[in-house]
Amino acid sequence: MVLMDEIPYDQISISDICKKAGISRMTFYHYFYTKTDAVNDYIYEIFEAYGNIVNVPFSIHNLFEYGHILQAIRFFDQYAAFVLTLCKAGQFCLVSEAVNAYFTERVMPLYTGSVYDLFFYSGAMLNIFIKWEENGKKESPEELAETIESLLKGEKLNK
Repeated sequence: MVLMDEIPYDQISISDICKKAGISRMTFYHYFYTKTDAVNDYIYEIFEAYGNIVNVPFSIHNLFEYGHILQAIRFFDQYAAFVLTLCKAGQFCLVSEAVNAYFTERVMPLYTGSVYDLFFYSGAMLNIFIKWEENGKKESPEELAETIESLLKGEKLNK
């Protein structure tokens, strides 16, 4: 993250990462093939941690509900600096791919609704979360969850 604040992502070398982390290139390559692999590893750790705290079966009825939305907002807010740094570095695709992988692997097998509902929800949540963070979190997590729930129910569209 520190390097992404200083150098464009595509200009960061493995040597830069190793120097900043205080590890050898051999150690880096023991665990990862590329810098993107290292970033993805951390992203997937975050989603794994989230999956471990969500213990409610996924259905069309509770996935779009306030409590579930608020839980997601509060959890991912802990990682906002990381997500925003990736987006600023032009790596939104890494976050989006991780969200899609999480929903495909962890949610879809338990989900009873349409796959399109699921990916509409995940994309909306990701984009709204990023915009909320970029705008300085002017609304409380509770207010944001209420807004998202209303949007998902169609209560605020075209008004």
